[in-house]
Amino acid sequence: MTFIAQIIILLVLVGGVVAYIGNLVGKSIGKRRLTLFNLRPRHTAMTITVISGSLIALFTFLIVITISQDARTAILGLERLKTQVELKNQEVKAANRALIDLNNELERKRAQQEELEAKLTGAKNEIAVLQTARAKLSQEIKTTRQGQLLFKNGDIISVSLIQAGPDHDKLIDGLRRIIAGADLELMTMGIKVQGGVIAVLPEEFDDAVDSLTGKVGVYIVKLIAGRNVLWGEKVPAAFDFELNQLIYPGGEEIGEREIPAGLSEEKIQQEIMSLLKSVHLSARTAGIIPDNTGSIGSLPYSQIFELAKKIKAGKKPVTLKVVAKKEIFMIGPLEVDFKTVAK
Repeated sequence: MTFIAQIIILLVLVGGVVAYIGNLVGKSIGKRRLTLFNLRPRHTAMTITVISGSLIALFTFLIVITISQDARTAILGLERLKTQVELKNQEVKAANRALIDLNNELERKRAQQEELEAKLTGAKNEIAVLQTARAKLSQEIKTTRQGQLLFKNGDIISVSLIQAGPDHDKLIDGLRRIIAGADLELMTMGIKVQGGVIAVLPEEFDDAVDSLTGKVGVYIVKLIAGRNVLWGEKVPAAFDFELNQLIYPGGEEIGEREIPAGLSEEKIQQEIMSLLKSVHLSARTAGIIPDNTGSIGSLPYSQIFELAKKIKAGKKPVTLKVVAKKEIFMIGPLEVDFKTVAK
């Protein structure tokens, strides 16, 4: 039987018993015409009836809480239960807020983790690149320490000219002659390698021939070292072509310098040398290609000495001009004459 059913039955029984007793008391008082507190018998009977009803409710309450643990908990512990429920609700709200904060913190940590992982990946890539560069550098250092370095990667081995055009066989012969000439020059330096010093891959040789077949004009042919090469090793090389363009027409002025009167011959020689250095720099900038020694041309010192002596003898300030001796192309060399203009 459920708690509610027990309460209802108990209330009915207790109410009936108390009502019956109250009725007996009321009848007894009515027959005897008793009075309470100087009230009339009729009013006394009403008072007894009211008191009986109150006693019904009181006895019902006392009996219910006496015999039923659930009733005592429901009636006497209600306020305490409400307080506990309120406290629990507050704890739940606080827990929910804490959970929200934890979720937000978790999201922030996840974002930070993703950012750190991205940085870590970038750092790993950088480390891999650095390790590759370090290994390459270590190999080059090791190579350099093991023997004398003949060529560095990208060095010019030789510079020559070739006439481009549709004659395929002529181009093949010309490029082979260039390789043979570079081979001979290296062998005269004491380098001996079985099968020749210069090695150009067959497919690169064919590509070079095809490239020149579709061109017109005279081209500069540079043999370029494909890697660092030690003395006595075979030299892997590749071709580089550039049209041999005219840089300075014959007689064109390349540079000039004002030389005041009264300078010593030694000072005048220094001025001439400084002018020639400036002219060489201008020529390189204009596109003249140096040979494999790094030179683009030179003058005998005797010519400089005679020119300084002539300027000194004139006893006047002059403008010294450097002009192209003839047409000068990219292949060089830089051949010049001097002109003096008295002021």
